[in-house]
Amino acid sequence: MNETDLMQLARQAIEDEDNARLNAKAAELATADERARLKAEQEAKQAHAREAAAKALNAKGVTLPDVARKFDAAVAALVALAESADLRNRTIRQQSAVLTSAGAVEQAGSGGNTVYLNGERHSIQDAKVAELMARALAVSANEVTTSDNGLRNLASVLGAHSGPLHRLTAVERAAR
Repeated sequence: MNETDLMQLARQAIEDEDNARLNAKAAELATADERARLKAEQEAKQAHAREAAAKALNAKGVTLPDVARKFDAAVAALVALAESADLRNRTIRQQSAVLTSAGAVEQAGSGGNTVYLNGERHSIQDAKVAELMARALAVSANEVTTSDNGLRNLASVLGAHSGPLHRLTAVERAAR
């Protein structure tokens, strides 16, 4: 090997070393770029998930104030049901007393709890307040029961007060 060959080998070794250094630097930059791209993708995915969750949680009917308004409406409806049934029952008792005192009783009732008028029977047994309220809750719970919302148990517990769900009350039969 002569001096020219040695110089050539030295130049080649320096070039190879420079190429290796450049390739290592390029690989390092590519890895950093890939990490930055993956991080940007992850951040975009997280931002999208947050936006979707915020949209879903703020949808009409999902927010706590919306649920509170529905709760208030349900309470008002149950109060109206109880007041209506109670008014019916008080009216039956009052009219039973009026008819009895006037001697206009068509058929003997049961202690002022039933009135027979023009062949029609009016009884407080048809609209017991506790039974109607329990039934309203049990029927509504039965309508929306799923395996994970716990309403199946509620419908069962209320069944003791409302009767079996397949049996309609006089009020329900009158509405149909």
